[in-house]
Parts: sequence; C-alpha cells; structure tokens
Amino acid sequence: MTFNLDKTKQCRKVFSIFMLLFIASIGFSQNIKVKNIKLNNELNHFSAIMNNGRVYFSQNKLNLRGKPVKTRLNTYLYTLISGYVDSQGEISNLKPVSDSKLGFANISAAAFTKDGKYMYFTTNSDVVGDNKSKDFKTFNLQIHRAEYIDGKGWSNPTELPFCNKDYSYAHPALSPDGKTLYFVSNMPGTKGRTDIFKVEIFNYTTYGEPERLDDKINSPRTELYPFVSENNKIYFSSNRRGGIGGYDIYSYNLDTKDTKETPMLLPEPINSIGEDFSFYLMEDGKRGFLTSRRKDGKGDDDIYYFTGFQSSKRILNLAD
Repeated sequence: MTFNLDKTKQCRKVFSIFMLLFIASIGFSQNIKVKNIKLNNELNHFSAIMNNGRVYFSQNKLNLRGKPVKTRLNTYLYTLISGYVDSQGEISNLKPVSDSKLGFANISAAAFTKDGKYMYFTTNSDVVGDNKSKDFKTFNLQIHRAEYIDGKGWSNPTELPFCNKDYSYAHPALSPDGKTLYFVSNMPGTKGRTDIFKVEIFNYTTYGEPERLDDKINSPRTELYPFVSENNKIYFSSNRRGGIGGYDIYSYNLDTKDTKETPMLLPEPINSIGEDFSFYLMEDGKRGFLTSRRKDGKGDDDIYYFTGFQSSKRILNLAD
C-alpha cells in the first residue's frame, strides 16, 4: 500500500486547524455569561439598545386592562420604553417613550444618534400598500426619524424619503460615525425574504440611494435586526443554513480586505437552539443585550444580558 505524503500532510494540517478552532470556540463561549433579566414576564420584550446612559427597548402596547393590544390581523402592537441599567444588567425606572405625541399606534426597534438628537424607528405606513406574500393590502413597515427637542421631547417625525408604501423597511441601525443607516427590507433588489441594505446620511436631512449588502452577508433566506459595533462589525440575525437554531446571530467585519471572509456564527450561549436576534454590544465590547426565544424564557421574546464577550478577529482561516 502506498500513501500520498502531500495529501497526508494536508489532512493533518486541516485537522489541526479544525481542532484549534474548536478549542478556541469552546474557550470563547466559556467566558460568555448570559442571563434572563428580571424585567421579562409574559409580555414580549426585545431590541434593547443604549443611548446617553439610558436603555431603550420594545414591548407590547397595553390596553386599559393591561392586556396586549392586537390589530385586526391578530398581530401585536408595540411601544418603546426607556429605563436605566445597573451593573448586573437589570433594567429599572421604566418610562414610556411618548409615541402618542409622535402620533403612531405601533413603534419598535429604534436606533439613536450618539448625541441623542435623532431617533430612527420602525412603524407602519399611514397609507395602505401591497403585501408581497399575501393577497390583501396592508400597512407595511416603514422607518421614520424623529428629533428630540428640549421641553417637548420626541417631535417632528418624518418618514425616510426612500420608503415605499408597497414594501417594508425596518430595524434601523447606525454606523459608529452616524453617516450610514443600515436596515432590512423586501424592496426591489432583495434576493431573500428580507435583506440588509445601507444608505448614506447627509446632515440627517437628505439620504443617498439604498444599497443592498453583498451576498456574503445576505443569504437566500431572511436577514433581520442589524447592529454595527464601535469597531465597525455588523451583527445580524439570519435563518440561513448551518446555524444552531431557527434564527442565529452572525458577525461580519465591514472593514475586512479579505475577499474570502464570510459572516461568523456566534457561539453558544449567545446563540441557542431557539430564535436569537437583536444583538447589541456596549462600547466596552464585552457587555450587551440580545433577544431570544429560548427554553428558559418567560415570554415569547425575552431580553438577555450578557458579559464576557470578545469581539475578536478570526483566529485562523482554513484557506491559510
């Protein structure tokens, strides 16, 4: 029997690299602690994000009897809540963000400029449009921008000019320099159910043309809830093949020059066998929030606080 020594060496190299990646992944995940915070109950809580010392998140809108409000299509309406976060990730001193003043019945998934002057948020169009997956008209999701005015609060809500009533636009996220807005949509050019797009912002008054992110980030399936960290990594949720659960959280370095780099699946316990989305990383790069529908949940959507995260580059690449 003869052996191909080159192939044998190559197999050993691949196996060694695999083992190193496996061990590194275990070490990375062991440092991460995730907990279901006390805020959660039978209601939905999701999309927690920090701005100027306060945390903002979405939860069910309630009627006068304290019950979740639903639309005629049996879908929930949501509102924005703000609060303070302690050193253990617990949220208290809750205060509603006044959506009644903004004039919208449904508000969720917000993003803020660093100075706290502008808020981008997801709501419904006030004009009925087409529903691409159903045979009836609907009020599709749209992204609006509001301005914070001292003494008045959030005011002057404006629908972003590229939004079209016949398509949905949701889950806004800002780049660290505030010059680019990321969002998800099923607008023309989408290849999956929803894809991640970006658009340039000029002085928070005018916008460029939306541009779909390439096929490394967008899959033939569904991408949701983008977030861009201080080191310009984009985190997002996807139900693409190869994940741990239904929707999983991935990261991708937007500054990479490596044409072969692909999104990295975050390890457990960030991801679970359930649905994981709305990843948010604080400026220290170690702590943050995510939303999950996992086994120990209290409601359908719960906010989890995590510590020990390491926003590191890939350790090795199998192509090396």
